[in-house]
Amino acid sequence: MSKYKEIPVCFATDDNYVPFLAVAIASLLDNASKENFYRIFVLITQLKDDNIERIKKLETDNSSIEFISLAKELDKIQGMFHLRDYYSKETYYRIFIPNLFPQYKKVLYLDCDITVLGDISELYGTHIHGFYVGAVQEEVMQTFEVFGNYVEKADGIDRNDYFNAGILLINCRRWRKKHIAENFVDLLNRYKFRVVQDEDYLNVLCKGHVRHISLGWNKTSYKNENFDDKDLKLIHWKINWRPWKYKNILYEEHFWKYAKMAGFYDQLIQMRDSRTAADEEKDKLLMENLAKMAEEDANDPNNYHNTQGKLGLVYTAFAQIKKLKKIKKLVNIKAYKIKRIKRTDKKSK
Repeated sequence: MSKYKEIPVCFATDDNYVPFLAVAIASLLDNASKENFYRIFVLITQLKDDNIERIKKLETDNSSIEFISLAKELDKIQGMFHLRDYYSKETYYRIFIPNLFPQYKKVLYLDCDITVLGDISELYGTHIHGFYVGAVQEEVMQTFEVFGNYVEKADGIDRNDYFNAGILLINCRRWRKKHIAENFVDLLNRYKFRVVQDEDYLNVLCKGHVRHISLGWNKTSYKNENFDDKDLKLIHWKINWRPWKYKNILYEEHFWKYAKMAGFYDQLIQMRDSRTAADEEKDKLLMENLAKMAEEDANDPNNYHNTQGKLGLVYTAFAQIKKLKKIKKLVNIKAYKIKRIKRTDKKSK
């Protein structure tokens, strides 16, 4: 492995998201440079053995896939996490990546609901010295007035600076030095974001310390007249723009190509075609409720921007936070139980 440049990549999943994780990893490795070694870590609470084996079969000669279970410690504090709709506690695992991997200067975190079209090492090579994180502007906040208005009035962040937390290049050293994980847990206990949850927390914690990355590395699957498709390198299947939910989604041909390659094509087609009018109505109501919450929180005199945001981060509380046993477990690498799965034999390519 010494001849390779190692690219550490983290995902987080549960059993429900395994088909999408498989598509993401298959696409990532299909476009990966042979000059690098892609070390993929999948953060889990627990996962069925057959799902682990199906993902392990995607390994190539210049990649490895390891599963890390965070169940032992995080289950003890799961009541702290705010969950809604498609959110699970695995959504929050990205916060603790720098503490979990002290050996890396930076780590790339990717959501499962993506399809990669470029070599992810290009994204990993982005210069982020002096920043907490490298990320792409959240296209939804720039497209829909209600959500753009929300982040400005409720979070106190310009809509053009608000980033999507599904693709993150994390500066691990700076993240640890500035105690982002600890401050996240502190803020989680002091204030509850309703609309975008983990994304809101990260945006307010990293405000002013974000290196903006090209939209091509985190493109939502709807038409943007200001975006040239020749720059498309990663598609993020957000909210209701998902090919396993609806037909004729922009860029869907890439998703189905890798669904076949990953061995989940039939399952995902069935998932799409078995959806009912009631399912579509539920999606519609989800968007309506999100918009309603965004409008309410934007106009709430007790929102984050009008209350906690006026105080800034309470660094003086850090010494007290460290004393809390449950938080110490979150930031202590020795507390995590690492579950390594034996590597399966790879088929010759």
